Amino acid sequence: MEKFSLSVSVYSKKIKIIHYLFLLLFFMNLLSIFFKYILGHPHVYGFVPLFDFDSENNIPTYFSSIILLISAVLLKIIAIFKKSISDDFHLNWSVLSFIFLWMSVDELSKIHELLSGPIKNLFDLPRIFNYAWVILGTLFILILFIFYYKFLLNLPKKTMFYFVVAGLVFVTGAIGVETISGYYRYVSVEKDFVYIIMITIEESFEMLGVIIFINGLFQYAEDNISRIKLKFEP
Repeated sequence: MEKFSLSVSVYSKKIKIIHYLFLLLFFMNLLSIFFKYILGHPHVYGFVPLFDFDSENNIPTYFSSIILLISAVLLKIIAIFKKSISDDFHLNWSVLSFIFLWMSVDELSKIHELLSGPIKNLFDLPRIFNYAWVILGTLFILILFIFYYKFLLNLPKKTMFYFVVAGLVFVTGAIGVETISGYYRYVSVEKDFVYIIMITIEESFEMLGVIIFINGLFQYAEDNISRIKLKFEP
């Protein structure tokens, strides 16, 4: 008995919702910055912490976690299809799905931030590595690139372009801007207007990177998969 099927024709209509939601959240964050740092009102009946990119367990945090989860689900669906046709790279898609699932969970729990303390205790690091977890993050990205280099080269050029751009945008925010903001936080001590702008750039780049990746996944599905049907049997 057929349980579900995926028609990739949803791309052109449905994926735009994510774009609009990101733009809305970005505007709300700017508005919260205006209230907090320009007018000096840090709460405004809960509006500021609800949309502040630097706050946790709020709407932007859940949005980031959800789009990472969407990526994980799409990757797993493609992996199942690839396995059904005995594609050599089906495991690569599955591993990517697990990585994005972990990132979705981590976005809510912030487990990676807990690594900074132990790393700084073990090593005498330069001050620029105030957020020391970026060292492990950079190492993980390099290892991932080495193992996925052949995978990337075997993708259609359009998909490879989406994936590479998405990766560069995401890493620029998650590693590059995070490193700079961490150093600035160490120097300035307080979270001032400059710091919150850095956080806005960092979080925006991370969200945009994932959104570009989702676009690439849907485009890949449109070009390579007409319909996916899965059957679950006792």
